[in-house]
Amino acid sequence: MYTEKDKVRVVMCTSLYKIEGDISITRGSRITDMLNVKAHDFFPLTDAKVMSALDGKILFTKRYLTVHRNAILLVFPAGDE
Repeated sequence: MYTEKDKVRVVMCTSLYKIEGDISITRGSRITDMLNVKAHDFFPLTDAKVMSALDGKILFTKRYLTVHRNAILLVFPAGDE
């Protein structure tokens, strides 16, 4: 069964990195709904840009990467900086 999803551009901050990328969330749900699913330890991001948390310098880009739940300090929609 296919569930329709929306792509949302977000920024995830860790102690060392600021990561901007796209997450897929179930249509009609919120970013916090995805984060509250305890069965997921890693959150996938596509078209990601990884920057230094200190100076914002782009360290590398990846088409796909995952971020461990315990590393995330804060998440917000991109463009809300």
